[in-house]
Amino acid sequence: MKGYTFILLCFCISVYAQDKDPDNGRLELGLRTTASLFGTDNTSGLGVGGQFRLKLLQQVNTEWFADYIYNNLEDLGNRVDNHIGWSVMFLPFRQKRALEPYILAGHCFDYTKVSIYERANYPAAQQSRWSSAVQMGLGANYHATDRINFSLSAQYMLHLGEDLHTHIHWEDGQRILHFSDQNHYGLEGHIFLTISMNIKIADLW
Repeated sequence: MKGYTFILLCFCISVYAQDKDPDNGRLELGLRTTASLFGTDNTSGLGVGGQFRLKLLQQVNTEWFADYIYNNLEDLGNRVDNHIGWSVMFLPFRQKRALEPYILAGHCFDYTKVSIYERANYPAAQQSRWSSAVQMGLGANYHATDRINFSLSAQYMLHLGEDLHTHIHWEDGQRILHFSDQNHYGLEGHIFLTISMNIKIADLW
């Protein structure tokens, strides 16, 4: 019992000390560019999105984001992924620096739609699905001014649920994109790179 009391006391002291940070309650809005690499069917996509950040403690920031990512499937179709989620960013250094590294981890929900274009003797087709994902990675903020910062992060996003697979083969002298019959519930992951610009808009407390 004494051990739990000691741990709780240390936690309270830590929170109290962090609450003195003048950046606590800092609210930022940002724009982001995203790249999805080494994903399903070895395709790569590029997208845009937005986010806001709310700093809770001296070494804890949060990020709430939405992304739209487009993948061209060798001009035979396309894949669109929409993400909406959140991340917790742990800042290992207590003092604010111009270049500020962080560790992040979080969760998101995503909606995916894959479209196959019409070809001679082959009709167009579509499939879609909802799923969720967890992500973890590393990043860094560069504070250009007191109000503006730029961020770069790399994380691995692991999807939990059914994913959509396609494959290409030759039929009647032309390349045809087909949906795979092996779609199943499992773990599907990809590398997720993000560059963002964030602007401070308010101090909430």
